[in-house]
Amino acid sequence: MPPKGPENTWAEQGREAEIRDAYARRDKAGKRALYSWQSPAELLARDQMFLRLAGLLRHLGFRDLFEQRILDLGCGRGELLRRLREWGAAPRNLHGVDLLPDRIAEARELEPSIHFTVGSGWELPFEDNQMDAVFATVVLSSVTDPTGRLDLAREMARVLAPGGALLVYDFRVSHPRNPDTVGISGKELGRLFGGLDLVERHTLTLAPPIARRLPIRSGALVLTLEALMPFLRTHGLFAFTKPIPEGRNAG
Repeated sequence: MPPKGPENTWAEQGREAEIRDAYARRDKAGKRALYSWQSPAELLARDQMFLRLAGLLRHLGFRDLFEQRILDLGCGRGELLRRLREWGAAPRNLHGVDLLPDRIAEARELEPSIHFTVGSGWELPFEDNQMDAVFATVVLSSVTDPTGRLDLAREMARVLAPGGALLVYDFRVSHPRNPDTVGISGKELGRLFGGLDLVERHTLTLAPPIARRLPIRSGALVLTLEALMPFLRTHGLFAFTKPIPEGRNAG
């Protein structure tokens, strides 16, 4: 991988500052509470995502997670990695990277045995082909600059081992009142991960503004609307694999 010059470093720092500022504004406005365990709609959306993710991992051949080297980019408080640990992944093989120091501090407090790092997704502290799986959950949509998204995607693909899986869960559509995020369509993912093979794609998650307005005990209604009205599903779950060079075995 070529060394990064001053111009690239400056650009990355600018992108990172924009993301930090956006999250600071969200936290100050109290929007972090929308994603709390105290929100029934949020709990249901997470459970549905994890259920679909578990099935996807099985389909991709990840039957035993114990020896799998896994990276969660934009890990936040480490919820996904803690769930993977519950599914059998060894903490020594779990790595989380996030730009926000307060999120990483909370993640370390919640699970000290997992490797959490404050760092940049544009310059990951890992060797080429080091990870068996890379996750990005609502990460790409936070990078509003198309070139920045492409650079980030290339770095994710760099650390992924041949035969490994890259899984993306993100907004499919842009929110007209949220300039800090952008929808990530299947076409955009094709641009970002053109060197990888798309093997699975699913739409899920009832539009949060609708789900939050439904009665607290309306889980069945949420699932019914999600099933019958696919145009109301705001998120996508995509799985890519990295091709294995000819004449070479994975691992």
